[in-house]
Amino acid sequence: MFPTDAATEYFTDTVVLARINAEVDTATAKKFAISGYPTMVLIRPDGSEIDRIIGYLEIDDLIQTVDNYQKGIGTLDDLLHRMETSPDRDMALEIADKYKYSGRPEKATQWFNRVITMGKATDSLSGEARSEEANMHYRAKEYDDALSEYANIAQDFSSSSFGRDALIWQGLIYMSMDKNQDAIARFESYLKKYPDSEDADYVKDKLKTLQADGNKN
Repeated sequence: MFPTDAATEYFTDTVVLARINAEVDTATAKKFAISGYPTMVLIRPDGSEIDRIIGYLEIDDLIQTVDNYQKGIGTLDDLLHRMETSPDRDMALEIADKYKYSGRPEKATQWFNRVITMGKATDSLSGEARSEEANMHYRAKEYDDALSEYANIAQDFSSSSFGRDALIWQGLIYMSMDKNQDAIARFESYLKKYPDSEDADYVKDKLKTLQADGNKN
């Protein structure tokens, strides 16, 4: 979406934008614990962080979010304060995600676990929390921990999308570890269990790539 005149004015007069290439300016990326793209970090004039936005938003939603954050609405501090008086699982999951994407994995884990203990270990919010925690290990290249968690998810959520996705993630992790035969086994297991899933073609493409690489060796 092209920016509107109102957006251009907002990001000229109200907020000063600075675009950083995190793969080049690695010092800044490390300072703000940037782990994915795009990431928008909203900071005060003194350099302290207000909050951050992960991923893409439509321009009107982006402006609204930035405006809310400047007013202290929806920030990590705001959510933590609200949780003290009105505990809510969705809010707890949002807090966990904020910690995850700000480079504080220990805090993120505490809140993902809180989401799980506030409900049932195999309901949808627990599935999301457990999947996010496993993905956090994957991003940190803690592959053994990620594999263990995804294996448990695949078992506990075999009839839902969380279980299906967990099998795919196991295959991708094995690829990252250069354990291609293990990756092939996971992808083949996925296709055997879920041959008509919406991700079947994606898994087939991964298998073709692995098998082609194997034939070259």
